[in-house]
Amino acid sequence: MNSIHLICLAVKDISKSLKFYRDGLGFKTSIEGEKPVIVFFNNDGTKLELFPLSELQKEIGAPASNVSEGFPRFTLAHNVRSKEEVDVMMKQAEAAGATIVSQPVTQCWGGYSGYFTDPDGFYWEVAYGPDWEFDDNDMLVME
Repeated sequence: MNSIHLICLAVKDISKSLKFYRDGLGFKTSIEGEKPVIVFFNNDGTKLELFPLSELQKEIGAPASNVSEGFPRFTLAHNVRSKEEVDVMMKQAEAAGATIVSQPVTQCWGGYSGYFTDPDGFYWEVAYGPDWEFDDNDMLVME
């Protein structure tokens, strides 16, 4: 099992999250309405799913008290090919309604990155690494 085909974000307001990802950040989906039951975004190499938190709790059988309102213990990352792309993406995210957690800076590992949170508090890193390479499917090559 050496692949991840789908990442599901359990969101509080699917309409708000759809607008954030589709209209604000430009994620591709065939969903046209504003109140879908579920959303799948078609990304290069992966799919991102939005699913109502309450419905996922029902599906899993997890009571609401099991959901932490704090740091979700993971981050999502969007890797780009230049420092300029980091800055552009961070501005686009903020314009779409993201909360900027940390402005992009040169990191100790030699790259350049910043963090924002989406409307549900999921942490996203936008990062550039000077030695990174991408394959023909625009996937980051990690050796």
